[in-house]
Amino acid sequence: MIDFLWGKVVEVRGEKVVLLVGGVAFALNVPDRTSASLSPEQEVKLYTHLVFAEDEFSLYGFAVPEEREMFVTLLSVPQVGPRLAFKLVSALPPGDFVAAIRRGDLSALDGVKGIGRRTAQRVLLELSGRVGEWASAETPPATETEKIVLQALTSKALGFKAEEARRALEIVRKEHPEASVEEMLRWALTILAGRE
Repeated sequence: MIDFLWGKVVEVRGEKVVLLVGGVAFALNVPDRTSASLSPEQEVKLYTHLVFAEDEFSLYGFAVPEEREMFVTLLSVPQVGPRLAFKLVSALPPGDFVAAIRRGDLSALDGVKGIGRRTAQRVLLELSGRVGEWASAETPPATETEKIVLQALTSKALGFKAEEARRALEIVRKEHPEASVEEMLRWALTILAGRE
């Protein structure tokens, strides 16, 4: 299995990204939140999963290992194929997904476009006792403040990669849990500037 690809972004088209690695161009399906943070010529590391099926031979790429684990775990649910699993990963970050499973929050799942109530019930039933296997170290779901800061950090104006922005936010969350949007953004920028 290809564990990850590290290369230069050639093209971004919606949920498709073309990545140039050692002279070979790979086309990957990536979540919206990942493609929104990418631009041509940018170097990026994507954790991958290759899907072999009768009607599909596709490579999926994820910004963090937890997204890939979520995708693979969803594929183990009966009647949940790559497309539905990918829709759930695209709509719900791993932390939010784990929280929804642990709460038994059906509305968080069937609110995802293309995921019906029956499928959402099946996912809850199948995964209710299993998410701990891969999500025990998962960070808590992002607060509204953190979501705003993450959006600002990965915007075209600031241009940080989603993965590095999330890491900076994790540090800020631990050190300044009660910080406002402005304070959190300032602390995150300080951390990111120190890594350049």
